[in-house]
Amino acid sequence: MNRPARLAAAALAFVLAAGVRLAGQSYRSFSEEFESIQKQSRLRLGRVRIVPVLRLFDVGYDSNVYLTEEGGEPVGDFTATLSPEIRGYWLATSSLILSGMDNPEFLAYAQEDALRTFSNSFSVGLRWLALRRFSLSGEYHDLSHVRRSLSELDQKIRDTEVGETASVFFETPRGTAIGFVGSTNDYRYEDIVSGAPDDLYAQSLDRREDSAALEVYYRVFSRSHFFSTVVWRRYDFAYAESSWRDATSVEVSGGLRFPLVGRARGTVSFGWKSFDPDSPDRTPFAGLIAATDVFFRAGRFAFNLGLHRDNEFSYIETAYYYVDSGGRAALSFYLFGSLRIDLGFDYGRLVYPEPGLYWDDGVPVVVDSREDVQWNVSAGPVVRVSGTIGLGLTYNLYTRTSNAPGYDIRQEFIGAFVTYEF
Repeated sequence: MNRPARLAAAALAFVLAAGVRLAGQSYRSFSEEFESIQKQSRLRLGRVRIVPVLRLFDVGYDSNVYLTEEGGEPVGDFTATLSPEIRGYWLATSSLILSGMDNPEFLAYAQEDALRTFSNSFSVGLRWLALRRFSLSGEYHDLSHVRRSLSELDQKIRDTEVGETASVFFETPRGTAIGFVGSTNDYRYEDIVSGAPDDLYAQSLDRREDSAALEVYYRVFSRSHFFSTVVWRRYDFAYAESSWRDATSVEVSGGLRFPLVGRARGTVSFGWKSFDPDSPDRTPFAGLIAATDVFFRAGRFAFNLGLHRDNEFSYIETAYYYVDSGGRAALSFYLFGSLRIDLGFDYGRLVYPEPGLYWDDGVPVVVDSREDVQWNVSAGPVVRVSGTIGLGLTYNLYTRTSNAPGYDIRQEFIGAFVTYEF
């Protein structure tokens, strides 16, 4: 088999999912990517590196699986999510990486048959370092999950993202990089309980997003980077009756990205976004955005701090979008080398800028400025099993209060999970 044929065969063999990092704030130089694959791969077959991961989470009892409004009759059930993943990398040459990933996911319930489901995500990608300075990347992905992918959702639905991403970056020996990223993604949503085609979620949220970005990374210290990004994005909705939702946005952001490993890691990112609807009758958005998630460890204590703010499309027919902002604070206290206690607090606030029509006992109600407040409190021990692998127990209390009728929710969860970051 000649060399081009071998390359094609390897690409087909790895129809699993791309490990190539392409999107904003996550860019790594070609050399960092190459070295990371060499160090972290657990299984090796010559130049082929395989990284298997078994994720097991939400194993326990959920007091309100359908997120029924307070005052109603919530349904409780035992549940578990099994999510094995395998990533494959072929280091074809010192300047070419072919990669792939496959991630089947099983969502199980003891009694609620309608919620039991299977989904699968996969992608393939390549990365090529040309002339020792130009990093060219390409990726195709088909990602599917059943979850609450948006803060306002009142149940788990299937969200699917299918698309392609391509980028070209100029890299310096010091680790500075500047480049362009382009992507096209189709987003699809499905109510797994109803099983009805073209349901409310699909009609309100199905869309295509095209984006183009300029990204700049400047290395500071040994592994940290200052970054700046400018992103243009176009939203075109799939259904004619939702075409009034079409819009364009431009966002400028910057911040500091810490190493992927170490005592401090994560990203601090703030910026400004301008969101302009095609329809002159709809309310535009312009304001601060944030996507910050930082972890650091000091002695027996570990801290996780997060902050987010952005506007998101609403699935509610009479609403357009909402501004989702909030924060997270988590503390881990290591009592012993093999035991820690986790405490977490999440706060979120959803603000709808346009009046919306809601129903209260069959009576229509117009809410001029809807606002939801969400809290999630969690606590529990984690025991180290081996290395950085731990087995944890957790109690979670989630509450949502709203000035729109029918959206006050209370949910409790008691269960277990596996973590790879003890």
